[in-house]
Amino acid sequence: MADSTGPDSGDDGPVRVGVLGPLTLVTADGPAEVGGARLRVLLARLALDAGRAVRPETLAEALWDAAPPEAPSHALQSLVSRLRRVLGHPGLVTSGPAGYRLAVEPDAVDAVRFERLARAGRRSSARSRPAEAAATLRAALGLWRGPALADVRAAPFAAAEAERLERARLAALEDRVEADLTLGAGFDLVAELESLAAAHPLRERLHAQLIRALALDGRGAEALAAYQRIRELLAEDFGGDPGPHLQAAHLAVLRGTLPGPHARPGPSGTSGLSETSRLSETFGLSETSGLSGRRSRGARGNLDVPLTSFVGRDQDVHRVAAVLGRARLVTLVGPGGAGKTRLANTVGRRLTPSGGVWFVPLAAIGPDDVPRVVLDLLRTREDGTPPRAAVLDHLVETLADDDVVLVLDNCEHVIEAVAGLCEALLGRCPRLRVLATSREPLRIDGETLHEVLPLDLPEPGATPDLSRSSAAVRLFHDRAAAVRPGFTLEGGALAAAVEICRRLDGLPLAIELAAARLRALPVEAVAARLDDRFRLLTGGSRTALPRHRTLAAAVAWSWDLLDRVLQVTGPADPQARALVATAHAMATTEAAGPEQADAAFDRIRTALAHVAPGAHPIVEMARLALGIAAKGDHVVPDEGTDRWSRSLALLVGGVLAMNTGHLDKARDALARALDGFEEAGERWGLAITLSALGSAMIRSGEPAAAPALAERATRYFRELGMPEHTMENEVAAALHRAESGDVDGGRRRLDALLDQAGRSWSAESHTQVRLGLARLELAAGRPARAREHALAGVAAAPPGRSTTPPLTALLLGVLAQVDLAEGFPDRAARRLDHPAVRLTLTWHTPVAAATAVLAAAIELCRGRPERAGRLLGAATGLGGWTGPGAANAPRLARRAEAALGAAGFAAAHAGGAAMSRAGAEGLVAAVIAALLS
Repeated sequence: MADSTGPDSGDDGPVRVGVLGPLTLVTADGPAEVGGARLRVLLARLALDAGRAVRPETLAEALWDAAPPEAPSHALQSLVSRLRRVLGHPGLVTSGPAGYRLAVEPDAVDAVRFERLARAGRRSSARSRPAEAAATLRAALGLWRGPALADVRAAPFAAAEAERLERARLAALEDRVEADLTLGAGFDLVAELESLAAAHPLRERLHAQLIRALALDGRGAEALAAYQRIRELLAEDFGGDPGPHLQAAHLAVLRGTLPGPHARPGPSGTSGLSETSRLSETFGLSETSGLSGRRSRGARGNLDVPLTSFVGRDQDVHRVAAVLGRARLVTLVGPGGAGKTRLANTVGRRLTPSGGVWFVPLAAIGPDDVPRVVLDLLRTREDGTPPRAAVLDHLVETLADDDVVLVLDNCEHVIEAVAGLCEALLGRCPRLRVLATSREPLRIDGETLHEVLPLDLPEPGATPDLSRSSAAVRLFHDRAAAVRPGFTLEGGALAAAVEICRRLDGLPLAIELAAARLRALPVEAVAARLDDRFRLLTGGSRTALPRHRTLAAAVAWSWDLLDRVLQVTGPADPQARALVATAHAMATTEAAGPEQADAAFDRIRTALAHVAPGAHPIVEMARLALGIAAKGDHVVPDEGTDRWSRSLALLVGGVLAMNTGHLDKARDALARALDGFEEAGERWGLAITLSALGSAMIRSGEPAAAPALAERATRYFRELGMPEHTMENEVAAALHRAESGDVDGGRRRLDALLDQAGRSWSAESHTQVRLGLARLELAAGRPARAREHALAGVAAAPPGRSTTPPLTALLLGVLAQVDLAEGFPDRAARRLDHPAVRLTLTWHTPVAAATAVLAAAIELCRGRPERAGRLLGAATGLGGWTGPGAANAPRLARRAEAALGAAGFAAAHAGGAAMSRAGAEGLVAAVIAALLS
């Protein structure tokens, strides 16, 4: 193995391992032979993570891939014992909870030493020390003895790792050439660069260096000919144009701004100041560049030039750009389709940091890959990618103190990873700024939030001019005119466009998808078909992310990704795969609509068929989901084998019993679950069970115990960082206070919670508080205030969350009660003719019974007491009269009985109570849709 002879050479200890060529080992006794293919693979894999533990599973996969022996752990231990004997000291391979570790300094491995020296050389170039850079990079390249991992290439990990190292070698070679060019070497480099360019015909940097070397040697015509050859190759074979490196070199030759032939460094060992400055300016070699001297100052990042206009966000752009001038982390938060990505791109194009604005799309990235993706983008893939454990340090070195803006897009599915990365980078890179887009905040210190709201809509009764000037309608018109030239907003077309924008809640993505349908449909037809959103809103941009092309595609994309994951071969057993599928299905049950939800529930049932009872907590949560969604009427939770699993099964059974009106059974199951979680000391289970038990006590007519239960649950939720659950309990406590007689105190508490929800930027919390205020004001005889809060709650309800349909249904129920109080039963029915109400009517939750009670109130107001009596009976079968929104049931029963007589009401009520679940749902649905049928 070659010794390093550069400025950083030295002895790293008695043991050295070489992988930059055939595997070599030098111990305290001298060179040692490593016999056996698997023993060489084990040493190579440990060496690549020298000084860090490697999990046994990772080593087993490296050694045997998908065909491990019957006892892989024993076989691995045997190999480790053999390796310790070869190394000559048992302490050189240690074991612990995290795995096995080669206990040597990282520099004892030539690959690790090479990468460290390559980074040091790159830093020297960035600081305008070309002589130092050239010497250091030569030392790094001198460690290579042949192809990386040459004699262990058959190992599963080796091919990818060898390719990474070879890319890093080529990048270091380019950096060394760059340093030599800065020192004025031209003639000496031409032959080497001609050979390298021929071997790597698509490496633009090598071609640019060849052009510069020819010009430095006084061969300008040959330099221009070299540029023409690579330009034609890129155009003819790939339809592309030369990149920044080639363009800068070409321009420098044309302008004659390169130094004369055979220029040599000055007495100090570096080029003269004026020449160095000119080269640095021409080729982007800045003294302060934190991007390793690799990016040109002219390259302002990687933001794409948008192909369509940006409508309706001017104030947002100015505000976010201004905030980024004084804050280092800004997160754009809002629902999917609100336009966060486009806003971030537009803001980024307004910024002018010296290191550029770099857009990092995270939609298809897993949590573990976030730092690596950012590093790959900043340093380009030619630089090579370090081992996973070293990525963060490399990323910090790459950014250093450069003035850079990172745009991290679509963070919500990797929120924890992004939050950790931002916290680390912002703390170590003083001039870095981050603009993130997410459906929820990162929740780290220093974060400034900017809510991306739906576009402004025309006010009801607005004039045509005002309607056309609203942001949502302007966006629709702009996109519609692009697919149907000559389209104008006049007469019926304007009315249809306004209706489309209102029905789509001002969400830019949905509006753009609707406008795209004007290729084939008149605007009036698009407006008429909005009830079938998932069939209508298809055919978006082919270049958009698939999950942004259509609304239904968001779910299809997710399932396709899961299917690809589950098709990967490996040691995962069918039960593990079924658990993954179950978890994914539960996360997508409400993401699109009723049809997609049904498909997800079918996937849950199929997956559960391959899972043993009590195999995992997700099993009981899936059974709860099936039960609530009325897809598992006979699903009974299995009691697990340990205390925690048994308690979870009891919790699931208690919630199902409460939702179906079996309150005694619910209280018993929940009390036993509480005992189990208290014995286990598990706070999540305690919090959920305390909250559910408090609800059961209130619905059973024993509210006195509820506040203490809610207080304990809230404390646990706060400790666990679960703000939405905390808010739900706080709202319930405030309502209980009002119902106990202190209406003003309850109102003050809810107002305070509303301010708190606004500061937390949680749409779900905001909606919960609005519902509480609406219910309080309705009970207090203030219908106008109740309507105001309910409308605000519906507008704030977050899309794609499992809690949104029941919250929306209850808010619409308040609005319907206000309509009834004002004497408008038909308007109340129209309120309830909503997808959220229709969906939750089929779920086993108290909302279904509350909807039936509201339908009874509508029929009474219409003068149909017999049908009202049947609906009240049906409500008992849907969960009883004790849930939220069903408090009026006794009063309605008295009114119906007064109209029908005791016997008549009893018969009507009994008829409704005897209905099947499907029959009860159908009766309620018929009342809601009666005006439309």
